[in-house]
Amino acid sequence: MTDQPHIHPVAAQLLDRSHRLGADPRNTNYAGGNTSAKGAATDPVTGDEVELMWVKGSGGDLGTLTAGGLAALRVDRLRALTGVYPGVAREDEMVAAFDYCLHGKGGAAPSIDTAMHGLVDAPHVDHLHPDSGIALACAADGEKLTAECFGDTVVWVPWRRPGFQLGLDIAAVKEAHPRAIGCVLGGHGITAWGASSEECERNSLHIIRTAETFLAERGTPEPFGPVQQGYEPLPEDERRARAAALAPLIRGLASTDRPQVGHYTATEPVLDFLSRAEHPRLAALGTSCP
Repeated sequence: MTDQPHIHPVAAQLLDRSHRLGADPRNTNYAGGNTSAKGAATDPVTGDEVELMWVKGSGGDLGTLTAGGLAALRVDRLRALTGVYPGVAREDEMVAAFDYCLHGKGGAAPSIDTAMHGLVDAPHVDHLHPDSGIALACAADGEKLTAECFGDTVVWVPWRRPGFQLGLDIAAVKEAHPRAIGCVLGGHGITAWGASSEECERNSLHIIRTAETFLAERGTPEPFGPVQQGYEPLPEDERRARAAALAPLIRGLASTDRPQVGHYTATEPVLDFLSRAEHPRLAALGTSCP
């Protein structure tokens, strides 16, 4: 449990949930996704009770999230932005507007996904990037597969760039589908919600694990094609020597705009993927995703 005496109990609960979800790479990729929780607090000026939302701010990783990585916003002010939203052509202006909804000092800067959490009518919301969810989200027939996998309990949301309009879209989907526990965001990931932190986490994990099972049952023995002759992994010593020789050149190319640090990975899944016939085509697609 998160032991921080000066943190609101709802925010502490959110941190604990975030740590559990972020600790398992099956749930979301590193630094991917954000979580939120809403709860009552006292306005220090008026003494009135107000509804606040704590949400993971820009940057950071769910598994190591701290109280300083949360943004705290007034829910009433955040939702009032729907009255001044200028439309998708001026999306970027809304991120700056979130600063006028902040409560108190300190904390993280609100991210572009803040609207998704604030506009959805649920006390707790998780937005995650699990491999299984991305597989459905990026499939050519993703909407059909999502319906086959979940029925009407998880709803497809067509791709839209992250921002205020996407938050409005997800809020409308939740309102129109009372049985839904979350949605698959086309070309993006998943979002789940719940009345309690426990329910939200349970719904997130249900979506992720159900998608994993569904994909495993429908999968093919060689989803990336057969091994391509000449692309089989080299013996380890030779592989490391080749990587050491290439590293300065690759790092130099990657550092054209600003210095970059390289990381050598030779895990079995990576080597297997690189040996397969489909890897050049899929790698090219990865550079052109929305």
